[in-house]
Amino acid sequence: MHLTVFLLIKNKNPLIFLFFGLVGILFLPQDLLAQRVVDISQYPPEYFDSIRANVYDTTNVNYTIRAYRLSSEDKIVIDGNLDEPAWKIADRKTNFIEKDPYPLIPTSDETEFAILYDDENLYVGVWCWDAVPDKIVAYLAPRGTYGADNLQLFIDSYNDDRTGYKFVISPTGVQGDELRYDDVKRDRNWNGIWYSEGKVDDKGWYVEVKIPFFNMRYSSSEQQTWGFNIMRTMAREASRSQWKPHLPEWENNTRMSQLGQIVGIKNISSGRTFELRPYGTVSSTEALNVSPFKTLNLGGDIRFSPSPNLTADFTFNPDFAQVDADVFEINLTRFPTRFAELRPFFTERINVFNTPLELFYSRRIGAKGDILGGVKMTGKLNHGVEFGVLGNVTGKSVFKSALQNSEKATFGVMRVKKDILGSSNIGILAATKEEADNYNRIFGVDGSFVLSGNDFVDFQVATGQTEKQTEQNMAYNLIYTRTGDLMGLILTGERIEPEFEINRVGYIQKEAYRGWDNVTGTYKLSPRINKYNLRRITANATLEFDRDLFTSEYINNVLQNFPDFVPDVMFGSVTTNDEGNPVISDGSRTSNNYKVGGDLTINMINEMIIVADYKRFTATELTGQYSGNLLTLSYSTRPINKGASFAGVFGFTNDTYYNFNQKYVARQRKLTLEGEGRLTRNFLTTLIGDYTETFTTSDHKDGRYFKLSSNSTWMFTKDFYLRVHAQGILGTTFYQQKEIYNEYLLSCLMSWEYRPGSFLYLAYNEGRFDPSGNSGWRNMSLNNRTIILKISYFFSI
Repeated sequence: MHLTVFLLIKNKNPLIFLFFGLVGILFLPQDLLAQRVVDISQYPPEYFDSIRANVYDTTNVNYTIRAYRLSSEDKIVIDGNLDEPAWKIADRKTNFIEKDPYPLIPTSDETEFAILYDDENLYVGVWCWDAVPDKIVAYLAPRGTYGADNLQLFIDSYNDDRTGYKFVISPTGVQGDELRYDDVKRDRNWNGIWYSEGKVDDKGWYVEVKIPFFNMRYSSSEQQTWGFNIMRTMAREASRSQWKPHLPEWENNTRMSQLGQIVGIKNISSGRTFELRPYGTVSSTEALNVSPFKTLNLGGDIRFSPSPNLTADFTFNPDFAQVDADVFEINLTRFPTRFAELRPFFTERINVFNTPLELFYSRRIGAKGDILGGVKMTGKLNHGVEFGVLGNVTGKSVFKSALQNSEKATFGVMRVKKDILGSSNIGILAATKEEADNYNRIFGVDGSFVLSGNDFVDFQVATGQTEKQTEQNMAYNLIYTRTGDLMGLILTGERIEPEFEINRVGYIQKEAYRGWDNVTGTYKLSPRINKYNLRRITANATLEFDRDLFTSEYINNVLQNFPDFVPDVMFGSVTTNDEGNPVISDGSRTSNNYKVGGDLTINMINEMIIVADYKRFTATELTGQYSGNLLTLSYSTRPINKGASFAGVFGFTNDTYYNFNQKYVARQRKLTLEGEGRLTRNFLTTLIGDYTETFTTSDHKDGRYFKLSSNSTWMFTKDFYLRVHAQGILGTTFYQQKEIYNEYLLSCLMSWEYRPGSFLYLAYNEGRFDPSGNSGWRNMSLNNRTIILKISYFFSI
């Protein structure tokens, strides 16, 4: 911290002083008693042995709950009251066991739950008793936000010990959900349509949940047995507890193969075959070099589900006006930033296309052209075959578009996975982008194997080819993972050949005609402390060996773009070919490098976190081999989602990097601050600031970049909110001459889910930039401005 203060004062920059002033957010009072203190020695070894015996009992008799079938006269109103007679009759389970911070001890406050069902829906009711009800954290927040107090339901409806769903509910009924696959992996983009309400009183809080069966995949058997578990997070004690205990020797994630069971479900139906989501938008658009225009846009999505395990999605002229804008990044690398996929058509069931190497990256679709239409089909057959097929066509929309030269292309992806050997699987993926005379065709074989309860192996072999029909276009990836609560190990081997190309369909940080070999080992040690104000300490030690694979084509491309550049003598000498272009000859095309270091994470009793990371490395560029360091320090307060009213993260990074544009090894340092504040029960605001400085080889400053973004959400109800997002980047370089790169974005979104699955959106977006390169903020020109009113309606047949 003293070093940071010195760096800030030394710069004497008003923006830095403003940035430093925000650090005060980090030192607002925190709840130092967030975790109770428990003497573990009071529990004899026999107590823990008995819990392990119950958990490892393969009959699961200790963790089975019977679902109660509702009669035609039973009516369940989702209001959080749990006062219907069926809740009193149903089988009820309790005796939760703590997961964190004191594994396997009884919880201080009990939790009870019961399960009901009818022909088309599953109902879960939960009683969360609390001895200090005035400390229950009951905030309103947008869907997908996990409350500080929450319940998490895990359901393996297919009962295959590898796939499932997670449903999260807060005391105010706010929802979050995700899809689980391959036992331990997760897809946070999945969104189901389900119903929940919460209620708080002087005895605790209660949740009532209704989950239609059409959200889930399950077998066609008349009698169903489903995997199930429930976890409760209690903010005031910073604790988590589960119905079926999570043994401390397991990894931290809840696995689909470690759930209890629901029995008694029979004769159910998904209830819906067709789902339709038509939409209409009215918009007004202004853009750079485009005449202002107004548009009426129509389109929609159709989902056809002939069975619980087969879904086909169709989209026509899709519109994603409701999707949040990408957050600006200070990116000083030669690779484009990878932004997360947020568009609903692509996020739904997208996990089936995931592979160790990202052979398919859906953000490529629509990046350069309007999406005219698309189809996606996903499913899982009874004999363990899961598949996915996706196709999209891009071009010029029949409606008015701000894109002047829309790319005409066809995208296609096919994926098949087969369950084998219990929780393991193998699969193939084929993907292509076809346009005029160009294409990018990809094929891969991959597998995920569970060797034991804690040992996993993932592999992939892939090829990526373009219309140039080159060789050396293969990629190989192998990962061994040993998980555990105290110790863990990850070993990775990878070979990416120079001509392997997938970036028109997938995503990899790779330059054309250049590849690498890599071997990495990481050892983790993570003891639980739970005293001396420490909860846990985690240390990782990493050793990495790299071999860069250069090609003459790669070096010649650089010479064409930088005619005056002279590569290091290790690569050979520069001559001139018959066309008068500089080319490289002789020399080496490989280089060996290493990286060694480690990181240390300290989790405090009050949920504050301190992280230190240091790496020492060598790397090779065309200027030759060089060595460098990476140092990162960060401090985080107790986060908002664990009960704090104000929270923040402060980080400092100092590292060596290669300035590709200037062709020299340089140094950069970065300060980061993120502050969050929940000003009222229904208002949350976030402020993020980054300041980065870069230096020349003689340690003179050659660039500075400042990013500031804010995001504020005002919840009127849990289904109706207003979000205002603003972000800006001020960049200045001092190379041959001073140049300024400034841009900002303002985005406002009002969202109302007026009925489940049906939305009304009003969105405003404006982007500006400085086209002159040296005038600063005074001459910010309009890049684009759009105002959109969108209404969508969900109904089913």
